Amino acid sequence: MSPNAKKNILYSLVLLGLVLIVYLYRNSTGSTATSEEAARKNGLISLQGEFLEQPYLFLYHPERATVKAKLDSLLTHQSKLYEMDSPGSALYQLNRQDTIPKPSKDLLALLRMVSQDSKNAENSWDPSSGMLYEGWNFSSSRATIKDSVDISALLENVGMSNFILSDTLIRKAKSGLKVNLSDYGQTLALAQVALLLQKLGIQNFFLQVGKYTLAKGVNERQELWKLKTKYPDSLGVAQEGWVALQNRGAATAGDFTQSYKQDSLRKAWVLDPRTGYPVNHGLLQTTVLAKTPKEAAILAQSLLVRGWQDAIRIDSARKDIEMILIYNEKGKGLSQYVSPELKSFLSFPIQ
Repeated sequence: MSPNAKKNILYSLVLLGLVLIVYLYRNSTGSTATSEEAARKNGLISLQGEFLEQPYLFLYHPERATVKAKLDSLLTHQSKLYEMDSPGSALYQLNRQDTIPKPSKDLLALLRMVSQDSKNAENSWDPSSGMLYEGWNFSSSRATIKDSVDISALLENVGMSNFILSDTLIRKAKSGLKVNLSDYGQTLALAQVALLLQKLGIQNFFLQVGKYTLAKGVNERQELWKLKTKYPDSLGVAQEGWVALQNRGAATAGDFTQSYKQDSLRKAWVLDPRTGYPVNHGLLQTTVLAKTPKEAAILAQSLLVRGWQDAIRIDSARKDIEMILIYNEKGKGLSQYVSPELKSFLSFPIQ
């Protein structure tokens, strides 16, 4: 065979190979696009982003054409209500002025709701208590007051009751009073997102912003939505598990891996807003399930201040909540308490 004939055969084989590659590529991309389109139509829709400096994850099904645009608009509006770093926001002005003449109806309604929620929690939850943490250092070995800090002086500027509200004026009883409603706003925004989805005919969704969650219906596999949580194994090492959510809001407060030991008792890095001092019990982490994420969040933080014995008593008295507590008693290792009706919804054993 002549050299030219060999060249022609080689070029033909190369050309045939290129044609085959193009054919396979076109078929593979076409099938991928088709499968992705089918999955999006019949499966799970996922939206991710950031709200009030916390990541959010919204999962839902089925798809609706206008959802993303409407959610973006809603979250933009909600963020303006609770942001504190923008000079144009109401909370920015509130934290820097002793009086707010002619306050907006939205700001008045918000402060009245927050004040009532704090009162209902016996002031063990108070979003004006953030400045107390500026006076303390926490480590794995101890909690110490920072040099030259007067806790009693800080405490004078804490308490939602120090906001004096009327239809025409907001006045502070103490000029140093400040409020942080970022977490509170996250829970309220979740409820607003849920209302929007339901108005659009979506009854199956899992909504999460930061530490707060709201779930309704089932996932794309027709199973209950599941919340990832952290729990201790028999050696006290942190492990990941799941809690199935049945049309519930959920919130976690505290972290059992962040604590210090004092007088044979492991304590949380948590201050009591009523005293300005660290809590004096062994409750380290609370997860609460309730009808709304706001209720779950307030109760989770409140119980972390009040202690595990109060928490168990409250759980026994109420049928509208469930909880997971991680705590220790003096001289003992970590223990867990789970509401009896919640145990069958956990993926992990109770130590």
